[in-house]
Amino acid sequence: MLSDYVIFDAAAPDARVVGRVVAEGMSDELRDRHFIIVDGIDGRAHYVGGVRSENDEPFTRNMIVEVNARATEPGAADRTIAAVADRHNGVYTAELHHAADRRASVEFVASHVRRLEAMRRQGVVERAPDGKWAVGKDYLDRAARYQAMQRSRTPVRIAVLSWQALDALPGGEGATWLDRQLMAKSPEAVRRSGFGADVEAALDRRRQWLIAQGLAREDQGRIVYARNLLAILRRRELAGAAAEIAQETGVGYVAVDTGQEIRGIYRRSVSLTSGRFAIIERAQDFTLVPWRPVLERAKGQSVSGIVGSEGISWSIGKRRGLGV
Repeated sequence: MLSDYVIFDAAAPDARVVGRVVAEGMSDELRDRHFIIVDGIDGRAHYVGGVRSENDEPFTRNMIVEVNARATEPGAADRTIAAVADRHNGVYTAELHHAADRRASVEFVASHVRRLEAMRRQGVVERAPDGKWAVGKDYLDRAARYQAMQRSRTPVRIAVLSWQALDALPGGEGATWLDRQLMAKSPEAVRRSGFGADVEAALDRRRQWLIAQGLAREDQGRIVYARNLLAILRRRELAGAAAEIAQETGVGYVAVDTGQEIRGIYRRSVSLTSGRFAIIERAQDFTLVPWRPVLERAKGQSVSGIVGSEGISWSIGKRRGLGV
């Protein structure tokens, strides 16, 4: 049974809840707004209104999510864009960003470009034909206006922490949300009632599973986890999922490394305990890479991107035939 019932206050800047989706529905059909009810790890059920799916799919029951009030102020990415533009007469480019911060990864810089692209669609900034962004000296004011528009349209942001239900995680082969909690320096505070109690029990079962797998051990009353635990689990699950897909399709699997360019046709996504992955089919093989919502609008199309440490920035090509 659900515990105390509360309404999520999106007007509070620090409003946040983590839990599982137990219900969803339409709250405002004209403005395409939905609601979800989240059974939180704080032992309470939260009604969250003003929801718009940012994943091109409806939220499904039992997925684990994090709900935050949408920020009202420009973020760290905006401040970085402004700093680069201030040194170049109000112009920002990925090349200028890389020159200003040699340690920035391709994906990190690409996330800033995606931010600008979203703002361009709302007429807040302009992109020249040569790819330069004319963000202006007043960029942070523009970013604040954009945030206000976004908050008016969608007052909450929802991130999927696990596409799989909690029951599937204690014995899951991949790097689960439970593993991220066990490895976190500051894990989520869990109340031992309602969903919180279920999470506590699942964490205990996960610890025992990791010990049985030789990926953790008890040492003087504490649990010591294998080095690179999350990477080990993720590789193990991907190998198993790839083998199944290869058997179904008759096409071989090839893993990709950081810094490698990917070109192929996006077929579909698969939801694993490690997260959601995209099947990218190439001429003679296929690969599995982290999924992004933009790919759902590109099924059957050629896509390309470079694997970065934080993910992949995708480019969508012309539609092609489905092939094999």
